[in-house]
Amino acid sequence: MRTQLSVGLTAAGAALIMGVVLATGGSSPALADGNHDDRSRGATFDVGLFGDMPYGDYGRSHIANLVADMNDARLAFSVFDGDTKNGSEPCFADPHPTDPNNPTPDKAIADATHPDVYKYTKHLFGQFQAPVVYTPGDNEWTDCDRPSTLGGLISDSSDRLAYLRSIFFTTNLSQGRHPMSVTRQSAAYPENARWSRGPVTFITVNIPGSDNNFADGGKNGPAAEGQAEYAARNAANLEWLRAGFAAAKAARSKGVMIITQADMWDPTAVQTHYADTKKELFLQTTAFNGRVVLVNGDSHSFEMDKPLTDYATTNAAGLAGPNVVENFTRVTTFGEAQNHWVSATVDARDPNVFAFEQHLVAANLPAYTPPA
Repeated sequence: MRTQLSVGLTAAGAALIMGVVLATGGSSPALADGNHDDRSRGATFDVGLFGDMPYGDYGRSHIANLVADMNDARLAFSVFDGDTKNGSEPCFADPHPTDPNNPTPDKAIADATHPDVYKYTKHLFGQFQAPVVYTPGDNEWTDCDRPSTLGGLISDSSDRLAYLRSIFFTTNLSQGRHPMSVTRQSAAYPENARWSRGPVTFITVNIPGSDNNFADGGKNGPAAEGQAEYAARNAANLEWLRAGFAAAKAARSKGVMIITQADMWDPTAVQTHYADTKKELFLQTTAFNGRVVLVNGDSHSFEMDKPLTDYATTNAAGLAGPNVVENFTRVTTFGEAQNHWVSATVDARDPNVFAFEQHLVAANLPAYTPPA
């Protein structure tokens, strides 16, 4: 099933990509985006989109099927939109230097029974033939110091973010057997990456669930540490979005794809500390003469909609409420118990630039229970 994006649509049914785009690397001051190739501007190519897996033993039993399916698709590259494990599993890591000022003692030290979850994921991404670019999710760092973690095996969230960066983002190359180069924001925020291919500029931004790591001192871990981390990273993220759209305009891109983890429109979750991001997305999208797609995980079920609005109290039709920003489309990927992926076909000749198709991995479908 393929669904094309249209500026005039207010909602669209579509399909999910479970491809992996992983980014690994350090700081890059390069002026040009990684992997830019003007010769491909007229070419059609497919991108894999996926995230929120593998969750527990069930997800790990499915992941090989997913990798094989995506490899068979001959993707240009994939993007993984965060959450490499479920939120209740401890953030096991091999012993490594830590900041003695971290307020949370490290109880999730990897051993023979509980291997390093970050190195497991890096090995997993290495099974993909095409490049994989990765943006972190809350489960692998933000939530690591939650008191509700199984067995009380908590670890410091800031330590785990630093450790994650040391595993995945020490060069300007992505993950995957045949990596590609990307442009990193800085040494401080190497997970924020940008690259271009054909008519599209791609941007990853570290915006996690759990209210963007604005810790509350309760279930989300120590407040002062989380709030300080949030403030610095939020400012960097907003600057990265502005720089990404500037690069897209300079390259005369017809489309921008932003990949992040948080579902910033989840009605069941606290959304207070996504307001700055939504405002910046509004400002940049409405000033961009092309299609904008935001890909996120976090909610674990495929969806395609148009949640970004302006700030009007009465819309163009004279009805109460804001106007939908119609050149902005959001795609939420599969995850958790649904171990599938989505592909995005990019076609410079298509006025909509993007078309999406869901890929249900047959071997990962459950046995359905009929009514009694």
